[in-house]
Amino acid sequence: MKQLLQSSFVVAAMAVLLIFGVVNTCQINNLERGILANQRAIAALQKNGVSVVHNPRGGQNQAAATRTGSPATAGGGALGRDNILSAAQEREALKDPNNFLQPHERPLINNPDVAYGGTLRFQIGSDPRGMNQYIANGADVSALARYMGNRIATRRVDNLDVYAPELAVKITTPDNGLTYHITLRKGVMWHKPVVDWDSGRYEWLRGDHELTSDDFKFVFDMVDNKQVAGRISQLRNYFETVKKFEVTGRYSFTVHFSKRQFSNRSLILDLDPLPRWLYQYNEDGDRFDDATWGLKLNEHWYNQKMIGTGPFEFVAWEPGVKIEIKRNENYWGERPAFDRVIMFISKDQNAWPRKLKTGEYDYTQLQPEQYRTEVLEAQGPILGKPGIKELQQPTLGYFYIGWNHDTPYFDTKEARQAMTLAFNRRGIIENVFAGLGELTTGPFGQQSPCYDKSIEPWAFDLELAAKKLDAAGWSDTDGDGIRDKVVGGEKIPFEFTMLLYGGSSEYATLANVYKENLLQVGVKLNPRAVEWSTMLKKMDEREFHAYTGAWVLDWETDLMQIWHSKEADKPKSGNRIGFRNKDADRIAVALRSEFDNEKRIGLCHEFHALVHQEQPYTFIYQRNRPFLYWDYLNEPQFSLLYPYRDIRHFSFRESRPD
Repeated sequence: MKQLLQSSFVVAAMAVLLIFGVVNTCQINNLERGILANQRAIAALQKNGVSVVHNPRGGQNQAAATRTGSPATAGGGALGRDNILSAAQEREALKDPNNFLQPHERPLINNPDVAYGGTLRFQIGSDPRGMNQYIANGADVSALARYMGNRIATRRVDNLDVYAPELAVKITTPDNGLTYHITLRKGVMWHKPVVDWDSGRYEWLRGDHELTSDDFKFVFDMVDNKQVAGRISQLRNYFETVKKFEVTGRYSFTVHFSKRQFSNRSLILDLDPLPRWLYQYNEDGDRFDDATWGLKLNEHWYNQKMIGTGPFEFVAWEPGVKIEIKRNENYWGERPAFDRVIMFISKDQNAWPRKLKTGEYDYTQLQPEQYRTEVLEAQGPILGKPGIKELQQPTLGYFYIGWNHDTPYFDTKEARQAMTLAFNRRGIIENVFAGLGELTTGPFGQQSPCYDKSIEPWAFDLELAAKKLDAAGWSDTDGDGIRDKVVGGEKIPFEFTMLLYGGSSEYATLANVYKENLLQVGVKLNPRAVEWSTMLKKMDEREFHAYTGAWVLDWETDLMQIWHSKEADKPKSGNRIGFRNKDADRIAVALRSEFDNEKRIGLCHEFHALVHQEQPYTFIYQRNRPFLYWDYLNEPQFSLLYPYRDIRHFSFRESRPD
């Protein structure tokens, strides 16, 4: 009997082991299939479907999977349980034929040889105005939001017209653009707030905070609350056709629109969440009063820090010194290449190449004069260092001079045309900006089909400029060399002030050259260089005659924010110059509701021709941005949509020298 029991036990044990073996084999096979589909950028696959990448910077082996053909991702080195579940959820969602999100075709870091870890160091030219991306304006704030945050979806790197999953794994629109159903990724956690935990004051913030539908509902509540000011004021026009936001579950919501518009899709897909559990409360954890929470948000106690769900977490911001972020070790997505990133704040542009040379920066952008001196005229290695390389990237945007149409100087198109005719743009691009760019004639990026290459730019012609000023009613009646005009019963000279970005020596040179040319046609220009934060404030409050500006453009064109008349009288809107034109309004409205690509291009070209005549801006050029970088970095991969850089695409090729 005893032998029989023992034999039965052995048989049972073998059966259990066999079952576990089959289950384990199935699990491994399923995992391998999911990850194999995502490893086109990885040279070899190791056991269990996870590629083991040696990290010479950290001295350890770390498992890494990249987000490619299907959604296998790696957040904190090893491919953890939450990452695998997130990848499985995404794979399943992408099987739905109604889901218009498509799989990624390549990872963000598209280099075969990546040394993970270490600290990336570079510079930015000034402090941001804050770190709440819905309150503070500025390209640097937008960049920080991409490093520390996520959007509902992301444009594929290989095809900007196609969206891939990010915070959402599925988006459907059963009525072709009037209703959007969004299914969120589960298990995405907000970063831990950066507060003084030892003080005991912030116990109300302890614990994990998962991303939910309410984090998007809060953004729509901010849009509806007119007390909330800042950048969101410029975005409200995009939300005007939103009829209803409906939370349908913890990880799902529906947005209903009153009108089918081309811009509806990008509004949904490009949306960043913001946590109500943080921003609708004061520092002691008391919820703001319903009647005043919008005002409190404008000056919120956490607006000088940033929180997100992205690959990097906020560490510290020392105004005038640096901004520091670190890798989010619990990130649900593709592992970033760096453990830490330090952005030094340096207004002295002359110091940038010097600090690259001494190894304080890993890469830096160059100003035109620096490019001329250090690259074009270099007799040997750049900066005398064989390990420094140079690269250029064309930007999607343009530089311009904005004319305040609500001043008597620039309230006629003839006067604005005269300003352009008196500005030697080709000479400025070649001699001041070192040939780093192309003269541009309209409000679209030259990479876009919206840009009409057949439009000839206004020439540099002082004689014609003088005739245009005559036609606008400006003449020198008292013989002092400056034109004048009677406005409201008072004679005023044509003397105006132009705001310049004070951190740029090139703009100072531009203004001085322009000043001399304008004097030849009887106009006096007073350049005024100011810091970026002051300049933004004055532009927002319309305290200028003219200013030098730049727009960074999205891939899809929408004209309402910058060019529609209804935006001209809104505080802090994109239409800072007060441009009002019925034909422009008609085109902007038509473009929003037009889905046919050829017709959209036709509307863009019509608008381009209109502004070419109206000259609301004097369009200057589309810039090529030169970079210098050390050769221990992989060749930088630039994003067309973000100006100059996106460190999510950057990586070390080998360990950074100490």
